[in-house]
Amino acid sequence: MTIAHNGPIIIGSGLAGLSVALSAAPLSCLVITPEKLGDASATAWAQGGMASALGEGDTPLEHAKDTVLAGAGLVDTEAATILTQMGPATVR
Repeated sequence: MTIAHNGPIIIGSGLAGLSVALSAAPLSCLVITPEKLGDASATAWAQGGMASALGEGDTPLEHAKDTVLAGAGLVDTEAATILTQMGPATVR
């Protein structure tokens, strides 16, 4: 079977993917997800907070490394470093 689509193809139905679909309007978007919309993303687990190095022995550098590692190649290392360095002062 061949499907023709002339518009953005979005992989994932989390908040980011669906935000892209909405911002692409009025273009028709194809959203590819392994489950029905809303069931296959971590968006519902998001707590809306931020993590920051505040405790003894905890450092912005370690937070940046963790962020880059968890991002599996999708995180801009420089941005993660800057944000984690700014974190403690922002939280305080």
